[in-house]
Amino acid sequence: MITSLYNGIAGMKAHQNGIDLISDNISNVNTTGYRATTPLFSTIFSQQLNSVELADDPTANDLGYGSVFNGSETNFNNGSLIDSDNQYDLAIQGSGFFGVKDTNGEILYTRDGSFSRDAKGMLVNSNGDYVMGISAYNIQGDRIINNPHTTIKSQKAGNETPIHIPDSLTYPAKPSTFVKFAGSLDPSIKTKIDKNGKRVQIPNLEIFQTEVQDNKGNTNKLAITFTKQVPQIGDSTTWDAKAELRDENGDLISTKEGTVKFNGFGALIYNNLTSIDNNGAPLRIDLGTTYKRGVAQTGYDGLRSIQDAQERSVQKDGAKSGELEQYFINEKGELLASFSNGVSVPIAKIALYHFRNESGLEKVGSNHFKASANSGQPTFFIDKKGNFVDPSTIQSSKLETSNVDLTTALTELIAMQKAFDASSKSITTSDQLIQNAINMKR
Repeated sequence: MITSLYNGIAGMKAHQNGIDLISDNISNVNTTGYRATTPLFSTIFSQQLNSVELADDPTANDLGYGSVFNGSETNFNNGSLIDSDNQYDLAIQGSGFFGVKDTNGEILYTRDGSFSRDAKGMLVNSNGDYVMGISAYNIQGDRIINNPHTTIKSQKAGNETPIHIPDSLTYPAKPSTFVKFAGSLDPSIKTKIDKNGKRVQIPNLEIFQTEVQDNKGNTNKLAITFTKQVPQIGDSTTWDAKAELRDENGDLISTKEGTVKFNGFGALIYNNLTSIDNNGAPLRIDLGTTYKRGVAQTGYDGLRSIQDAQERSVQKDGAKSGELEQYFINEKGELLASFSNGVSVPIAKIALYHFRNESGLEKVGSNHFKASANSGQPTFFIDKKGNFVDPSTIQSSKLETSNVDLTTALTELIAMQKAFDASSKSITTSDQLIQNAINMKR
């Protein structure tokens, strides 16, 4: 009877802790990124009734002394994703955690991606903690550096910094250094009737043009006029080429002339128009490689002199100056700045941390965790070449809901309350039995 009292007390304590944990789950059913907690129980100890235990005895000879609360286990299954109208709200699709630095300088880990930009331009969570990331080092003052990095260099976890999002940025003009034209010059023979009534051959005229940038930030227009020489001799075709570079007002900056030749199959075999002065700096003109016997594609990778339907194309470097239009975050977690000249530049990458043992994380508050000896230190997924290869993706303008199943949680709460009531009743019953035994003695 005394044992039943202790069993009842142990049961009440254990189930009270279970009720507290399940109630906490229910209260956080709408908390972004919340991870449900499961209570764990274990037997206190048991006593053997018989001094000698027979190996073939099918009956249990142990007397239990109740159960005790043995900690809790966090459920790390993903919650559902919901839409948000905030571009800085983020959700992780897959494993991993965001990192935030609190006011004490400690890094905490969370699935709650409710982020925003504060008055200082820092990316923060709802508590004002800084969101950690990896800088692209593309900003100098209020401008993008010359030749900005197109990818963010990987690093080991531990060197991340808070992410700053400037109010304004300027993308500097980048001068063009080359232009490559590809397409076909029509070799067909064109004629007209002259003033004497005779049919005579006239030169074909083709014009290729594009915009280029000079080293002073100006946008200039390059036009190359190809004029077919007539009459042609043999199977080859020769064209006179004249390049003209004009400013935005149409005033001539520079001009250069040359010649291009094609063989009987339309392949380029000669070109001496290779550059033009771009307002003080050379601009390389690439019309394709000249034909070489036995080398694939040579003579046809730029200009050709055949009748085909392939569209003309131009490749070039350089860019106009541009002003910041907007920021956006891609699936890799890269924060990119988009400019009015059509260029997008990475600013930083949202750090996505992983742990060897997620269950070993220590819970802090409702939806934050910190690393422990059991969880191990945070890491990034990086391949042998040092590139980020994280299989998880980050969804912008979305949030992850709590992973608490309200129906299951309410059922568990009822069961836990019933178990608490049963333990409480066992104490009352044991007390009555003891009282009856005392009365019988009297």
